[in-house]
Amino acid sequence: MGNIDMLHSYDRIDRLIEYNENLEKQMDLIQLNERVIESNLEDLESILTVSDSIEKYSLCRLTELTLSCVENYANNYCITEVGDFLINPRLILVHVRGEARPVIKERHTRLSDQFKDRVCENCPVTEWLRLNTMTETVKKPILPHLLDLLKKHCCPEEYITSVKKRMNSIIDLLSHLHMGGIHREMNIEAWKSSLGENDRIMLAELFLKFDTTVFDALGEKIRGMYQTDQLCQSLS
Repeated sequence: MGNIDMLHSYDRIDRLIEYNENLEKQMDLIQLNERVIESNLEDLESILTVSDSIEKYSLCRLTELTLSCVENYANNYCITEVGDFLINPRLILVHVRGEARPVIKERHTRLSDQFKDRVCENCPVTEWLRLNTMTETVKKPILPHLLDLLKKHCCPEEYITSVKKRMNSIIDLLSHLHMGGIHREMNIEAWKSSLGENDRIMLAELFLKFDTTVFDALGEKIRGMYQTDQLCQSLS
């Protein structure tokens, strides 16, 4: 490896170590939201190049941070926020026949509502959309995108399976709360307190636990693998 390549490698590792230090400062459910997670995702994607251990560990740690955020939203029955992470793309472009520039879809608005002013009285908006538009998903929701990255960078299949399982647990919890007749404006804790003992015991198994075990363990691995390299670099 030439000197330039070595310097590039050291710089990349330094950036990833700093990135992970910043992740640890953000493992706080109060400050986590989609904007914070997306900023971290963009920062990491600007560094990912070779799929080595530190990149894989960093990617898994970001995934853990994201899951913790979404699980917290699910525990509080924040349906829109969970949907944005799991289902609702971050960016969709609508290509309209005869127009050079695509239109950005309003994220939480139906296409039929966003484009209703473009159609004439005798043409249903759904028919106009079918004949005159084509949608392009530019940015997937964050969790499906992270799954793609985990696969692309050859992260362990066992870990990928665990991520999918946690995503399914999030959906299961929301489904159960929906079937229980919960309204978005209801206080979840007050609702749980109103239940009988058996129902509370059953719900305790459904609600998602805040667990940083994997996040912390991967951080220790990164520190153990790269602190020696960092020391050698500083002495050279």
